[in-house]
Amino acid sequence: MKRTTMARPSTSAVPAMKGRPRSEAAPAEPVSNPDNISDAIRGAVAAAMQKALPQHYTPEFAANFANTMIAELSQANTRPLTAAERGTEWMLRWGCPGFCVVEHGHPQALDSHSTAPVETSLRTADLECSGYSDGTDNLPWLTAQTVVTNDQPQAFGRETSVWLGYGLHLAEISPAKARKALNDLRTFTVQLADVIEFAERVAADDFDGDPEIARLDEEARARRAGRA
Repeated sequence: MKRTTMARPSTSAVPAMKGRPRSEAAPAEPVSNPDNISDAIRGAVAAAMQKALPQHYTPEFAANFANTMIAELSQANTRPLTAAERGTEWMLRWGCPGFCVVEHGHPQALDSHSTAPVETSLRTADLECSGYSDGTDNLPWLTAQTVVTNDQPQAFGRETSVWLGYGLHLAEISPAKARKALNDLRTFTVQLADVIEFAERVAADDFDGDPEIARLDEEARARRAGRA
């Protein structure tokens, strides 16, 4: 089957689109004060790192690790129902494998079967990159999910793909290409770490300008432009 890269719509934080699953969330356990739980996790992670990995511990590293744990726990509490959880009748009706979280029967539901997407906690709105987002959405920066297409398999066969989301954009690629993308990402993250460490050293010399001088400079520019 022919596969294409498509633009992801920006109507909601979890976009509704043909070929993009909209899944039913399982009820979350009530939490009296999520902030207290998050603070407890951060404190426990910091203490554990200082004890077990003192040579690697920094407050920033511990905070990032804890925030990742908190994000994963939050997603677990709102995860969609799988076909296996919906039951045998649902699986037989829609031909779903047990992992499928697609809400079949919904007008905008995916025709294929999909896992729930994994995603970064970083959102498109956090990047503030000109031209990257129209400012009306708050999609994950990166997402990934497994999708199986098996409609009329006798005629068209069965195909498994990996969907990689990048802000508003979505690409369907083979598992082999996804593996190559993963290897490239691993190499890139090492290089990115070097770039960031160098930028942090360079940023030590950064300073704020003088607002009064900036104002006078803007006025001088305006006068010169007026004479041109």
